[in-house]
Amino acid sequence: QIYELSPRKKQALVTIDCSDLGKSINDRDLYGEATESDRSDAKTVGLLEQANHGVLLLKNIAEMKSEYQADFLQILRTKKFRRVGGSDNIDLDVRVISTSDHDLKHEIETDKFKKDLFFLLNTYTFYLPPLRERIQDIPDLFAHFLNKYCEQQGREIPAVPSEIFESLLDYEWRGNVGELESTVQNLVMMSPEDQLSAEALPFSVKKHPYSFLEPKNLKKVMSDIETFIIKKAMSKVGWNQVKAAKLLGIPEATLRFKMKKHSISKKNR
Repeated sequence: QIYELSPRKKQALVTIDCSDLGKSINDRDLYGEATESDRSDAKTVGLLEQANHGVLLLKNIAEMKSEYQADFLQILRTKKFRRVGGSDNIDLDVRVISTSDHDLKHEIETDKFKKDLFFLLNTYTFYLPPLRERIQDIPDLFAHFLNKYCEQQGREIPAVPSEIFESLLDYEWRGNVGELESTVQNLVMMSPEDQLSAEALPFSVKKHPYSFLEPKNLKKVMSDIETFIIKKAMSKVGWNQVKAAKLLGIPEATLRFKMKKHSISKKNR
């Protein structure tokens, strides 16, 4: 959103995951490469050069290795860098946005992050509360991801059972918005065409149907559940004991015994 509202929105937005530096992103990927041949000079444009005059997003800045911290400190101070194998400095004009789910001040105290780089980057800080502290955002985020993945799969927006929303709002979302997005993606992929299925929720997210029960005397809890189920079954079949017994999978005599035991009748339903 910062990028979209900035004067640089027509320039490049280049994202670097700092945890990948030195792994899937090497120096040639980052800085580019200058090579000489018999006929001409050749060059490979790296990520920094791609971001020139635009915005450079450094994700997971706390995961940046110390050697790259030193390099970025020098680059951001001088606003210059060199391609691998090159001798000429390239001017760098970028707006830098960095993100972290770590407390960088703690990382500095434990010598895991360079203090000078922190102060250079820390012009202005936004604190985004974890999703579990802003559950009012969950319905809008859910709707956004639902539209996204339904559109990708070419299907109509399905009905959403209330139990799905209950589960989503009760969950802690330690993985924040990314975890919510993957949950919605899985729901869309695994549910039938006309309606999302709560059965497609991850086990950790799914609200257990008995979660409303409080731990107390087990005999009393079982009695309450049995009473509730019998009343619900009787109501569903118009208080016909033969049909209710068949629905519950018990003999009619057993149903009559339990109804007498729990004082269940049409009058006191």
